[in-house]
Amino acid sequence: MLGADTLPSSRSSHREIRIIDTTLRDAHQCLWATRMRTAHMLPVLPLFDCVGFESVDLLVPIHIDVCVRFLKEDPWERARLARKAAPNTQFRSLIRSKNGLTFDFQPDDVIDLLVHRYYANGLNVIGAFDGLNDVDNIIVALRTAKSLGAYTFGALSFCESPLHTDEHFATTAKALVERADVDAIMIKDAGGLLTVDRIRTLIPKLRAAIGSRIIELHSHCLTGPAPLVHPEGARLGCDQLHRSI
Repeated sequence: MLGADTLPSSRSSHREIRIIDTTLRDAHQCLWATRMRTAHMLPVLPLFDCVGFESVDLLVPIHIDVCVRFLKEDPWERARLARKAAPNTQFRSLIRSKNGLTFDFQPDDVIDLLVHRYYANGLNVIGAFDGLNDVDNIIVALRTAKSLGAYTFGALSFCESPLHTDEHFATTAKALVERADVDAIMIKDAGGLLTVDRIRTLIPKLRAAIGSRIIELHSHCLTGPAPLVHPEGARLGCDQLHRSI
């Protein structure tokens, strides 16, 4: 529990921390090479619908690839069936730079079409990231999603290097807000590199750069500290935490 004695004075002790569930997307992507089938998901989705998650992560380009090439399933049907099984749930998608369906770069009109298909099939929370935090590579997807009425988020690819300072991430976050009007900024720590010490300097910088926009925290457990990083991030001002079952 986050008590008043553990929170910075600038943040209310009554602040609500929302949960984004990643079980149906990133959990099996990492642990099972993205091999969870639609039939595995449908029985539990009515329960997900009752929990009250902020949103549920469901589909990204690698899932489209695996569904078609290995599982012989229609990924768009997965999205539609998920929406039908959990009508009260907001479903999320994420676009990897300009790699719409493969690891090759696609032109902007292909990315634009992909965003339209995400939204048309019930994925109304749409974000994008670039491995080098190149805002130019994701701005088209985010602007298109915003124009359709989607809730949008820009993801910061976290890394440890002389370049990846708190100022670098704050500048990138500010650019995403100013150029794409994203609703949220997601800290995307896919390598599990975030530490408690680093989150203590990073969150204040981001908050100063983006004001009251939502901050999401997504950190993997590859190196161990993620279970400590998440509650510390919440204490410092993160609004939404990515978790999985």
